[in-house]
Amino acid sequence: MNGYFNKVSGKDVEFYEKLLGSKNLSISEEELVTNSIDAYPGMFYKPEIVLWPETSEQVSSILRYSYDRLIPVYLRGGGTGLTGTVPIYGGVLINLVKMNKILTVYEEDMQVVVQPGIVYNTLNKELEKYDLFFPPDPSSGSVCTIGGMVASNASGLKAVKYGTTKDYVLGLEVVLPDGKIVKLGSRTFKYSTGFDLLKMMVGSQGTLGVFTEITLRLKHLPEYIETGVAFFPSIERAVKTVYQIIRNGIDVAAIEFIDEQMIKVVSEFKKLQLPESKAMLLIEAHGTEASVSETMKRCVRIMKDNEAVEIRVAKDIEEREKLWAARKGAYPATLRLGKYMIISDVVVPISKLLDAVLNSYEIGRKYGIEVQVIGHFGDGNLHVHWTSRDDKEKIGLLHQANEMLAKWVIEVGGSVSGEHGIGVEKKKFMKIQHGEAYKMMLDVKRLLDPRCILSPGIIFDLEEVVH
Repeated sequence: MNGYFNKVSGKDVEFYEKLLGSKNLSISEEELVTNSIDAYPGMFYKPEIVLWPETSEQVSSILRYSYDRLIPVYLRGGGTGLTGTVPIYGGVLINLVKMNKILTVYEEDMQVVVQPGIVYNTLNKELEKYDLFFPPDPSSGSVCTIGGMVASNASGLKAVKYGTTKDYVLGLEVVLPDGKIVKLGSRTFKYSTGFDLLKMMVGSQGTLGVFTEITLRLKHLPEYIETGVAFFPSIERAVKTVYQIIRNGIDVAAIEFIDEQMIKVVSEFKKLQLPESKAMLLIEAHGTEASVSETMKRCVRIMKDNEAVEIRVAKDIEEREKLWAARKGAYPATLRLGKYMIISDVVVPISKLLDAVLNSYEIGRKYGIEVQVIGHFGDGNLHVHWTSRDDKEKIGLLHQANEMLAKWVIEVGGSVSGEHGIGVEKKKFMKIQHGEAYKMMLDVKRLLDPRCILSPGIIFDLEEVVH
């Protein structure tokens, strides 16, 4: 639908500048390019102007004006998204990083109200003084924003115990596409008052509204933590260990899987002395010292029963951080392999984990590309790294491999996204994943944003929304 939207004019720039001040907008080439990409490869779309609002009222005015003028609006936080949430149709890019304050800490209620631009690690650092923390633990925690986490329903390394972002969002202040400001949710941990519009917004990736205030429930910092790693002679033994830990109800905070190929890549990148093995599991337990010690003993017994060739349990914080370095170094390590890489984010029933890993390898062989598999195996979440190193001719094969795996995942009852969201990358799978329910999602989008000015092309194609 070329020509559907209006371009940003000189008059539009004047309006935005009067609203925000000259320091909070830019049309410089440098800023336009910087805000044209996220962490998904191959998606480069420049906005026409970048805005940095500082208040909900400013966001409301931007959207109201842009809605009336039929100018597309896109949102940005830390720019760490892996599915392509970029300004496909140009227009306005609202960068929310200046809305980065902690507004209120309700210590007794174990809750916090924040603006969307605060960085995950920054928030948790501030919450330490209250012995509280926000549990979802994405690998990009040093740079990703809370608004982005809510928009994609992010999770991460501790989801097997603590769940995902949606489990902690109690309330939202949302600016709708036409500029209306609404409050959703409550500061109570339960309510039964009609449709749960709050949960509908979580994971909507900037297609239904802009989050300007976020109320989160928190957890008490664990009294004691213990971390261990085990190396296995086969993927089958490692996956069986995961299944037995989960099936026996052992209360672990994390079960992370790294395959042989990724172990080698990370060992070289992080200068770690990791033994040669087909698979590695990293397991962590949180709780009292007595409960954690018992949990780790039970896990070690299961590891030994499954012929782990080596088991290490960290003796202190420094050693624990070294063990985590292997897992957290996976993404930057694979970036060093070359320019061209796609990371899948699929989830399967626990019983299908082994099939998912082996199928990924088979698909890689079919298309002649490299494959490394890591994942949050405690909740069935795999991240398959497809790479052609610096071979540009094979970019299409990366996408074909990713698509083949995604379709198989849906067939076995899984999901094409566990924590990265949909964006541009996975919207082709939405109809397959949801069937008739996809039409209901489209109806919601049309109801809240009939002119489709908010993040057009992200999750939904413009042509589907606007007839």
